[in-house]
Amino acid sequence: MHDETTLHVSGSNGRRYSPVPCTTRLDLGPTRLTADTPVATPEPYPAGALSHGEAARLLGAKNEAEAALRAAHEGLLQASADLIGAWHQTRAALHRLALFAASRELYEATQELRRNDHEHADDRPEDRRERPIWQHPGVVWTVILISAVYDTVFFSDALRSAIDAPVGVLNFEYWASLVPGVGIAVALILAGSWLAVPLFRHRAWVDRRQLRGRLSLQTVLRRLVVWRAEEEHRTPADPPWPAWALPLTFAGLVVGVLGTWAWIRGDQSEFGKGWPMVALLVLLTISAIAFKANAYHPEADRAARIKRRLLATSQRGETLSSEARDHLDAYEKSWHKLSQTKEDASGAMRRPITRVWEEVAEERARHGLTGMVAPSFQHAAEGDVVGDQIFEGLAGPPLRDTALRRVGELLDTHHHETLADELAALERQLEAQKTVSWPPMRAISAGSAENSGGERMH
Repeated sequence: MHDETTLHVSGSNGRRYSPVPCTTRLDLGPTRLTADTPVATPEPYPAGALSHGEAARLLGAKNEAEAALRAAHEGLLQASADLIGAWHQTRAALHRLALFAASRELYEATQELRRNDHEHADDRPEDRRERPIWQHPGVVWTVILISAVYDTVFFSDALRSAIDAPVGVLNFEYWASLVPGVGIAVALILAGSWLAVPLFRHRAWVDRRQLRGRLSLQTVLRRLVVWRAEEEHRTPADPPWPAWALPLTFAGLVVGVLGTWAWIRGDQSEFGKGWPMVALLVLLTISAIAFKANAYHPEADRAARIKRRLLATSQRGETLSSEARDHLDAYEKSWHKLSQTKEDASGAMRRPITRVWEEVAEERARHGLTGMVAPSFQHAAEGDVVGDQIFEGLAGPPLRDTALRRVGELLDTHHHETLADELAALERQLEAQKTVSWPPMRAISAGSAENSGGERMH
């Protein structure tokens, strides 16, 4: 080893100075650039603090968590769009149901049926709303059609004989002779319809009178001269007066014309007598007119119309309620789907954070610098949507979880239970419209006993 003493020689005068020793070499020892040796001697630190290595690993986990959230953005956006679309559809269905409930159509239809039942409560066995099977409109129109066809064939033959038309279906006269059959059918329908109205009104007045006078031949003959011997009165609640003039005149005209043609056709037959044909045709004509007139039941028609209205209104309400229920079910599925998507995204963010905290806990257990007792676990705070705070008093780096917070707010403000409660309230309202009782009303027949005009009807 050589001597480190240095001699300084001046080149000008050759003077010699005393030797000056050099400083001791600086040795830094272990440095941060050394990979296999610690920077410094490990020392104990509080359990609520983080070492540099722990903080570095938590920062890396933070980056992984935010990358996982970015990867879940598309699924969150799609699930949110589905939720908003389902919400609008459900709101529209509930709005239609609310408008139907506010219109009180079901209430009015129900009360109309109850009023009708109350009005006919005194009918007893002979319910005026009942229609015999043989007076069904289909049967009535079938009888009229058959009568019209018979009259058409009969009179077409008589008409061709009267004008000496050539025989054969290819002739114009043959088809022209069938045209009056349409007029005959119309005449039968008009005669029966016009006669039905005064007949029904007369029955209504007869049903309301409680006193009947004596009926004798003298009374009948007097009615031929003086039809209405005394003045009659009616109240607004009573049915209109029966008007017989036009219906009887028209019905007599139809029967007379058909009877005349029957007489003409009977004289042309081989029997040479017209009265059998007249009797047969008049009987058939009067039967068709009477059948049509007797089938007129406005109270039965009104009762059937009320029931149809109530049925149609109830079905409409059930349809609207069912549509709202279906939309609500779809909305609940969308709500749960978005909630599950949010939980999956939260789990994807939480996973790298939890892994690093697990490694930190294991490392602390080995070196023991923070003590042998771990901090208590942290319960999820109100604003913690990820759940990355594991230990009390030991927080990691904050996460950018704005997307999850907005999804959480969307789920809270558009909760499906709110719409379910609204639907249940509307359904209860509709049910109440069907079950509410109607105030008792005076039956029509209650005040008819005081009607002097009805008592004088015969």
